[in-house]
Amino acid sequence: MKNLLILFFTFMPLLFFSQENNGLSFKKTTHDFGTITSNSNVKAIFDFTNTSDTTIEIFKIHGINRCIEIDSSSVRKYAPNEKGEIIVTYNSDCKGPIRKTLSIFTSKKDNTVSLKLTGKVLD
Repeated sequence: MKNLLILFFTFMPLLFFSQENNGLSFKKTTHDFGTITSNSNVKAIFDFTNTSDTTIEIFKIHGINRCIEIDSSSVRKYAPNEKGEIIVTYNSDCKGPIRKTLSIFTSKKDNTVSLKLTGKVLD
């Protein structure tokens, strides 16, 4: 009986707290541009895969401002196991430190992904 209780309490958390496959799996969620010079545009590419068993749609990417441009072709539906990428261009006319966060909103309930950009633009 004691062994049965030990097995129960060992495997119970695995049943109740295992992570659900929640959709888009990114290879990286942070991109460091390092130190860049002004008057040049630099790009960050965030590769991902739809690891769920259903189609997921990217509805919106929030956080765009005058320094950031996003390739709009990534705002669409992705079939299961389909790969995609979000291409972010940073306008280095925005001088100083780069600390930007983009929020990716999808059709999956608990799948809002944050992507971070860091670096510094010299004068």
